[in-house]
Amino acid sequence: MATGTLTPSKAKAPRAGGGGRGPDDSSRRGGGGDDGREPERRPPPEGYGLGVWLAIVSITMMFLAFTSAYIVNRAKSFPIIVPPILWVSTAVILGCSLAIELARRALRRRFESKFLRWMWGTLGLGLVFLAAQVMAWRQLTASGFYIDTNQHSFYAYTLTALHGLHLIGGLLALAYVIWRVWRGNWTALRRRVSVDATAVYWHFLDGLWIYLFVLLFFWR
Repeated sequence: MATGTLTPSKAKAPRAGGGGRGPDDSSRRGGGGDDGREPERRPPPEGYGLGVWLAIVSITMMFLAFTSAYIVNRAKSFPIIVPPILWVSTAVILGCSLAIELARRALRRRFESKFLRWMWGTLGLGLVFLAAQVMAWRQLTASGFYIDTNQHSFYAYTLTALHGLHLIGGLLALAYVIWRVWRGNWTALRRRVSVDATAVYWHFLDGLWIYLFVLLFFWR
């Protein structure tokens, strides 16, 4: 009778060439950590700047179309006294460009507190500009310059209202950037690209206002 003892089976050794996976293989396969997955979950930061430029092109085309209609349809120049508040609002919106440029410089030098102060300053000046525009409309209507008075008044109210709506969009973009920076969960690259794109949009709005101001109140 055979009396041999039973021997335990040999454990299979991992085959050479990576048949078995170590505990941290998932991280080496690309996508195990949060840092590896972030570029896949979110669009590239360059998309912010591209979106702003596409918006600028479309807004420019719209205002050029309104300008052409304004020049063609206005049979003659209607005299209008420029409300003094418009000079104030023009200075304020130029101050917006200065403030956001100072914010960009502070961000590049990594002065976080100074950067946020200038961003808040830009936001505040934008709100002051909107308030000044409402006051200018009231001064115009008090002088008898209503939206249905003539074609000049119609285009004046329409173009300034459209500019105000796009400026509100710029204010929302500023508020979003401030909120994300305040939360502190943005990478340095995304923060810089977003601030640069927002600054370009604000500079465009400032230039657009100067153009409308000259066109509506000084061009004959």
